[in-house]
Amino acid sequence: MANARTTFHEVVSEIEALATSNAADHSGRWTVEYLTRREVFYQFSGNRSLAGEDATGHRFDGTRDTLTALPANLLIPAIADFDNNTIMAFYIGASTSVTTIAREAVDCSVRAPEVLLLDITIDDEDLLAGTRSLTRLAFVGLDANEGWSPLVPCADILTISDMIHPFWCHGRQVAKGGLLQIRI
Repeated sequence: MANARTTFHEVVSEIEALATSNAADHSGRWTVEYLTRREVFYQFSGNRSLAGEDATGHRFDGTRDTLTALPANLLIPAIADFDNNTIMAFYIGASTSVTTIAREAVDCSVRAPEVLLLDITIDDEDLLAGTRSLTRLAFVGLDANEGWSPLVPCADILTISDMIHPFWCHGRQVAKGGLLQIRI
């Protein structure tokens, strides 16, 4: 897998293709959660298949205590701000919620992390192949003032370079029958 920023751009393109193309081209499911340092939490999920599409979005503003339903077409603009982080790292720990990941980053001296959690399953276009592609990634965005480097205590939960991990993955091929076929 490439570095975190390059992978982020690749994954955003995958989500955009899945969210905007027709089901004959791409079929699958996605969930995106984004916790900003401004205490705004976005959550989007969608499903596209030959039967149709279904997608929802929500925005929770923690400073105002408001919850707003969002149209799914705001997914890409909502997460685009994550690219403004000076440092972008892969989360490689064991937690699977944005709040827990953010708490872990704060516990190792990161003042205001942003966390973007993505889960994408794309079904193989060849129905006889019986595989799907799985992407499950958590990114942590840091401000330049954080002074984070791979040598500080966060190194056991954050990395900026290539990553091979048993849980977190990008484009891992999974047999629909349950046998893993890992593509690196």
